Formats: sequence, C-alpha cells, structure tokens
Amino acid sequence: MASLMAGAAKYDLYSHDFRRATYETYARMRERDPVHLQPGLDGETPIWFVTRYDDVVALLTDNERFVLDPALALTPDELRRREDESPLPLDERVSTHLLTQDGEDHRRLRRLVTKAFTPRMIEGLRPRIEEIADELLDAVAPHGSMDLVDDFAFPLPITVIAELLGIPVEDRDRFRVWSNTFVLPPLTDELREQFSRHTNEFVAYLDDLFRERRARPTDDLVSALVQAEEQGDHLSENELYSMAVLLIVAGHETTVSLITNAVHALLTHPDQLAALRSDRSLVPPAVDELLRFDSPVERTITRWAADDVELGGERIARGDLVIAVIGSANRDESRFLDAGTLDVTREDVRHVGFGRGPHYCLGAPLAKLETEIALTKLLDRLPGLRLAIAEDDLYWRPVPIFRSLASLPVAWDA
Repeated sequence: MASLMAGAAKYDLYSHDFRRATYETYARMRERDPVHLQPGLDGETPIWFVTRYDDVVALLTDNERFVLDPALALTPDELRRREDESPLPLDERVSTHLLTQDGEDHRRLRRLVTKAFTPRMIEGLRPRIEEIADELLDAVAPHGSMDLVDDFAFPLPITVIAELLGIPVEDRDRFRVWSNTFVLPPLTDELREQFSRHTNEFVAYLDDLFRERRARPTDDLVSALVQAEEQGDHLSENELYSMAVLLIVAGHETTVSLITNAVHALLTHPDQLAALRSDRSLVPPAVDELLRFDSPVERTITRWAADDVELGGERIARGDLVIAVIGSANRDESRFLDAGTLDVTREDVRHVGFGRGPHYCLGAPLAKLETEIALTKLLDRLPGLRLAIAEDDLYWRPVPIFRSLASLPVAWDA
C-alpha cells in the first residue's frame, strides 16, 4: 500500500510560495516525476499526483480502475478502518452526489439534472445573463474601480444558479460562506467545528426550502428534484440534499474562478486583450484558451485505485489515492504548442479543464456562456480596464482543488 511508502513531500503543492510558482512547479513534475507519490495536504496521507496530459486523460476516462467511491476499491475492513480514522466523517446529507458516485448510481443522478444543462437550455438563458451582467456593471461603472471578484465575478454566476434552482438571490452571501467552508479542507479543530456548524445551517436552510417546494412547487430545478425524490426510486433524501449542495456550490464556485482568472490573464497579457478588443468574435473561442491557460479547477478530487494499475511507468496499488492535476495537463508541452503562451486565436484547444469521460462537467455550457458574456460586457463597458494592484500583491485562496484569487482590484477610465 502507498501508506507504507510515503516520505517527505518532494514538491511544495500547497503554500503561498507555490501559488507564485505554480506552473514552474508543474513543469518540473511533468519532466522529472509525471506520476509522483507524496503526502497530501495533511502531511501524512500518501497521494499519487498525475501531471502529464495523456496520463490525466487516461485516469479521467477509466472509471473502472479509478473510482470516486472508496467502497469500490477497499475491503470492508479497510473501509471501516478508514472511516474510524477520519477526523471528520462526511455527512451523507451533503456528500451523496455526482462527484462521489460511480457507475449506474452516477448515471442515474446525472440523468435527473441533465435536461436543465443542455446547450439549448443554457443558450436560452443568454438574455437574462446579459441583463444581470449589465445590472452589476451599472452599479460600479461610474466609480472607475471595483474588486472584480466581489462586485462582478461572484454575484453573476451565483445569481444565475440561484434563479435556475429557484432559491432567493438575497441569500447569496450565505451561500458564499457555506461554499467556502465546503471547499476548505477541515484540518484543524476550528475548521472541523466550522464545517459541522455550517453543514447543519445549510441542511436547515434546505429543510425549509424543500418543505416550501413540496407544498408549492414551481418551475425550477429544486422543485424538479423534490418531485423526483417523492417518486422514491429515483432520488433518496440524502441524494436530494447532496445534489442541491453540489449544484449551489459547483454552480458558482468554478465560474467565479474562471471569470477572475480569465480577466487576470488578459490584463497581464495586453496583446491578447487588445486582440479581443479589436474583434469581439474572438471572445467565445477565447474562453477555452483562457480556461486552458489558467484552469479554475486545478486538480480533481481524489480517486481510488480499484485495482493494481500501471500509469506513466509507475505501479499504483489497489486502494491508493490518485489526483489528476488538471492545471498541469493543460500546460503540457507535448500536447500544446507553446503551452505556456496565452493565444486567444489558438485553434487546437482540447483542454481537460472540464474533465473528461463520464464525470465531464455537467455545467460546462453554462460556465462558458457566463464567461463569454462577462468578458464581452467588461470589454464593452469599461474602457481602459487594468489591474489596480501590483501583481505581487495578489493573493490566491488556499483551496487545493481550485486555483482562485481572493480578490482582483481593477480600474478603468470612468
């Protein structure tokens, strides 16, 4: 087992210093240790980090040997021991969702929400997303400056997903607090207490919401999920709560980071910003290049090896933990010409920013549309858009899965 082989971490993958040299670190890993075993964030649990494009694709598309449900990889005794040793057992009310299920359970859950996220359905949201973006910019445009995260990149997708689900938009700040708790690893007593408290708050909130939708269903996604649960054989109570949590958290968290990272990349590459200013038709395809260049989902959640597997020349044993490093794969020089260069006219942009295989991001069409509209509106309405802070003063959130800025102060010619 990997736990018998783990030593000190060879690569710093979590500190603030790492955030300043993220892609240099990944380049070294791809060159020297493309499939590398070292302790994870807790300094103890051994994890395989997979950094090359081809290996990442192989991992993501093999849902038989790399699984999300530990019960498919561990013996009953191993599973029981793991649960006993866990510092914070996962609450099944918020963890029985698409990102923790495999096989038929995953396909069944996915079918319940797929219709709401088809490209046709998402394109129908375009006028409303444009309206929300304009309303947000109306509030800040005269001032000549804003924090892009707080004033635009966060409220845009959280408003969209709130309206889609049928939950009050005025509760968005509460969603932000809860979401931040769910994506931060609870490694300290304080964070564990916070995680439990916020989980209970969120579940209580959902209790009230579900009770309201059962009594008075409306034309929204929460009502559809509640009705599916009442049919019994489609959605359990735990799955209902978990799906709501996933849709609220994943429905905005990744898009906030995508919009912010895209704007940051353009403001630090003025030639590419100028290209979009001169030709707005480049914006939609540029979203994929921006997503490749600085992926908001930097790493996948951990998978389990369900069998002994050879990957990238290394033997991964059954029961080992594995993480695909999306941000590294999207900068792999063997896959992308001048991978470290941002090129909004790049034609071959088959990135893995939304994953690959059966767990490909359900919300990809929505995230891309929101980012396209966000960038277009910013270009149209904020002339001379620029960073209002030194690059060295930017702070990246300490969240292992996401690559996201805590804030992005910008200014323009009001």
